[in-house]
Amino acid sequence: MALTDNMSTVCQYLVDNLASDGTLAFEDVWFGDQELIPRVPCATVDPGETTRLLSEARRFVNCIITAYITVYHGQLDNRGTSLKAALQKGEATRDAIDAYQTLGGLVIFSYCTSVEVGTAVRGNNLLSASRISFEATTQVQLAS
Repeated sequence: MALTDNMSTVCQYLVDNLASDGTLAFEDVWFGDQELIPRVPCATVDPGETTRLLSEARRFVNCIITAYITVYHGQLDNRGTSLKAALQKGEATRDAIDAYQTLGGLVIFSYCTSVEVGTAVRGNNLLSASRISFEATTQVQLAS
């Protein structure tokens, strides 16, 4: 598979693989955040930015693709218990994503750069959630 600098391709890879990972047991995985969260646990994959820097005279560019994965764990009942469970689910998701490394040959390397835990309001629900920052490094040649 050829390397890509397409954010849509990278995000779709994340959506597909998170959805099919039985160990994470997500009810749903969406491309893009949702106004309403009908079932938990679930995840969303949001595009960030793609930065490109010309690296060689042959028109190669090095690219950093940034995306954000939000893991919605559940209703915020007991703040301490709910946030701890959300953090643990976020860490398990981070570990699964880190194992993808080259995204099946789409990028040179990828990894999660941070995990934050907190709350999110979706509809009338207060949910415990984790937000994961993800980066992929790749290189492509510009069209001539």
